[in-house]
Amino acid sequence: MAERREPEEYSPSIYSQPSMNYSRAGTMRTTSSNSVNTISTVSSISARSEDTIVPTQTNITRHSVEDFNDEKGVKGRGDSGQTPNSALLNFSRIARVGTSYTPLLDEQPTPPPPRFSSAATSHNSIYKNAEASVSRRKTANVPDFGFPLPRFIIRGIISIIVPVALVIYYFLTWWRWLRFPEGSSEVWQRTGILDNVNIVNYSWFVIATFALNLGTYAVAGSVAGMVMRKRWAPKNFRRLLILSGNTFQDPAGWFNALIKIVQKRRLYRRNGALWDILAFFSIIGFAAWPLTGLTMQTEDGFTISRRYKGEEVFVVGRNHSSINGRDGALTTSRITTFWSSGFSPQLPLRKQFYITPGSSIQLNVSSSDNTLPDDASGSIFLGPQSTGPLIGSVFGLAIRYNCSVVNETSQFTVLSRRNDTFNLDGRNPATGYVLSDRSVILLRNKSSGINLISNVNGSLELGTSIDINDLADPTDSENIGYASIFNSYPGLNKTVVLEAALWQSISPIESYGRISVNPENFNFRDAENDIPEFRNTRRYPGQRAVGVRCEASSAIGTALINGVDGTYTNFTQMDATIRNGGGIKRFETGIPHMIVQTPYIPSNLQFPNNVDWFSALYSSIEMSSLTTNAFGDFLGAAPSVLQAEDLKKAILRAYKTHAIHIMYDGLTDPTFTWKLENVTVGTQTMILTRGAVPPEIILGMLMAWALAIVILSLTYQFRRRWTETLDGYTIFRFGVDRPDDVVPEMLAGEFDNAAVLEKLPGMVGDLEPDSEVGYIGLVRSGLEADWGKRYG
Repeated sequence: MAERREPEEYSPSIYSQPSMNYSRAGTMRTTSSNSVNTISTVSSISARSEDTIVPTQTNITRHSVEDFNDEKGVKGRGDSGQTPNSALLNFSRIARVGTSYTPLLDEQPTPPPPRFSSAATSHNSIYKNAEASVSRRKTANVPDFGFPLPRFIIRGIISIIVPVALVIYYFLTWWRWLRFPEGSSEVWQRTGILDNVNIVNYSWFVIATFALNLGTYAVAGSVAGMVMRKRWAPKNFRRLLILSGNTFQDPAGWFNALIKIVQKRRLYRRNGALWDILAFFSIIGFAAWPLTGLTMQTEDGFTISRRYKGEEVFVVGRNHSSINGRDGALTTSRITTFWSSGFSPQLPLRKQFYITPGSSIQLNVSSSDNTLPDDASGSIFLGPQSTGPLIGSVFGLAIRYNCSVVNETSQFTVLSRRNDTFNLDGRNPATGYVLSDRSVILLRNKSSGINLISNVNGSLELGTSIDINDLADPTDSENIGYASIFNSYPGLNKTVVLEAALWQSISPIESYGRISVNPENFNFRDAENDIPEFRNTRRYPGQRAVGVRCEASSAIGTALINGVDGTYTNFTQMDATIRNGGGIKRFETGIPHMIVQTPYIPSNLQFPNNVDWFSALYSSIEMSSLTTNAFGDFLGAAPSVLQAEDLKKAILRAYKTHAIHIMYDGLTDPTFTWKLENVTVGTQTMILTRGAVPPEIILGMLMAWALAIVILSLTYQFRRRWTETLDGYTIFRFGVDRPDDVVPEMLAGEFDNAAVLEKLPGMVGDLEPDSEVGYIGLVRSGLEADWGKRYG
């Protein structure tokens, strides 16, 4: 009988795993290391029942075989005269095996090593020839030579293509529609694949529903690869469990992590750097995707055809042959009636005017709610109007105008040279006079015959830089308008000045007829922003004056208009056809006629004075010229004089009304239309505009979300890894392979409270780094799996 030796201590492997695996199958698998002194043996223990936990793995040196004890501690013995092979299979006593046990949990004590018989055999060559080249551990249905770790190429490609495609789609939507400011026509300037705005708009509500799941799909593959890398691997099994549950993409996971941080629970540990990074980018995607639908909204708009294809385009507005075909006096009287009645000047149909590129004038080209601006010093063009935007060369009227309040006489250029002593005795019937440069000053006093506003006294001086020969109608016609007889009419670059000074005084009323009026019920306002030099003048004692100065010019001609962006270019001035008997008054020429309420101004400046020009200033701006008491009685009094801003508004309305009548006869809903050739018209459709949430912020968030997914996918998804995703089944396989010192009692309750999980490794690596065929499991110390190695 061979003599017995003391048991040898087994040196644990660097992955700190137990040297024995326990199984409930009544078999035991014994494997050797990759040295020349070890072999792998497998034996069956018939004495063990199916429910008995037995060791399945031990180490056998080449000088010994394992001598096993049964459940009662009795040592099994064999015949010493057996052959080497039979001795190996029946675990004879001719060899002594040194075994040891390395616990996975640091706090668990190491069990005592078993006693073995010493080895005494001459068959050492058998062990040399049987040198093992396979792992100590072996997965079911895997051959001894193992398999290489698989690659999941399709998942990696999908994880890259899908996030990039979604972000590109949103970028194209932003570029095509959402990058333009509110009211911009660029949203319907082009046609293309993204012009079906209903599909584009609704698609983002659908995409937002599935995008987060697509992100989860992409990240899941990267996580499975990252936990095999020392840099990102979780420090313990608890963190690995958290990652396997994808809680970094779940609002409940974020909330629970926040609660635990606030409460500072004793057993709580941080979820790890990998969880924090993945949660950060998941939060970005979780916030961005639902908001994509709020970055856009649909509105009524137009789509522009690429070129005119014979479609009939009907428009309204005067053309070259008809603009001068109207009687000047009758037209001026009609315009004056519109203005003094307080009608707001409105463009017809599309209600679109055109500005020069780069102009500061505000224009809303995406809807039909445009009105002429108060300041058109940069020039605007009035062309034919249709139901949609037009593109092409058309005939129209180009105008400039602007008005400003005058606070001192030095701001005047015509009225600063006024004659304060003219017509003081009342014997001169003239209602104006001509200055040395042939500029004209017209006078209007409040008529005693028409007294609709009884408590306000007013007088007007209107100065204009128009030459008296151009302002007064020729003896043989009323006005030649935009036609030319000897010379071309002044064009768009010839500015005409119009200045107005209005003297006023107001008196409280005590009664109107038999009706008593309490002055305390009314706040009678005098001029508040008047001209100091014009106070209490010789001609208007006891009155204060407010002043306005305007500049204007106009011309007719052709221009290239673009209804998409509301601009016009290449304006060419033209002359209208001469009309026998006169024609429409020019834009800047007709304003003095409207304000002084006369259809024509004779060269001797003597015109009727029995018109209510003063009340027209009130009514033109829809300012109440009459007040009532508590009983609704008519009082015939004004609560305030016209302030400087009121006078400015009244004159600006005169300019706008005259311009609209020149081109459209003042009709907002005309019944007469005519066919316009060689233009392109937009057809009504839906357009996509910016929503309540700025799309640039969402675009930046989506780009950060997609970039994180793409980087992780490129870095880790194309590497070999042991599984496609870190799912529950994978964690279950690790649990089945747990060591004997982890018992179910340690795992009671929530896993966050299981302290044993903190002491189990969390990195997935090679348990057999020294073997030719490795084994994937939980390892410590950063033992990464080898891509070129086979695993069983």
